[in-house]
Amino acid sequence: MYGSADEAIEVLRDAIEGGGDTLEVTLRLPARTAEKILTLLQAEGVSGAVVVPVKDLYSTTEAAAMLGVSRPTLMKLLDSGELEAEMVGTHHRIPAEEIVAYQRARQVSRDRAAEAMSEFTSRVGATQRSNVTFRRRAEGGR
Repeated sequence: MYGSADEAIEVLRDAIEGGGDTLEVTLRLPARTAEKILTLLQAEGVSGAVVVPVKDLYSTTEAAAMLGVSRPTLMKLLDSGELEAEMVGTHHRIPAEEIVAYQRARQVSRDRAAEAMSEFTSRVGATQRSNVTFRRRAEGGR
């Protein structure tokens, strides 16, 4: 039989109170709870921020706030297929997994762009000379 989330919380609290920089714990969890913990750890590893989905589906307004974009921008992401949504009646609902996946992809894209820019500036800096020169003024002169 699997343990409950409440039991897992107790085990983790006890381990944390025991102190130390590294903790080793063994938990028995329902698969759905383990998936949520995995999502949390992946989000923290990718963005450095902790994202805890507390429900499975989010409104477009909630999803936009979580992603740090406007609602019209979020709707464009849905229309372009960059972000998937489910229809609940006439309303879009974005699954928590889609939000996390989009955040992860956006971070990877940013990292690649930063790498490319760094490489470019290194190459340009090595091959280009500055067209700016500085002359020292003679003492007493202008």
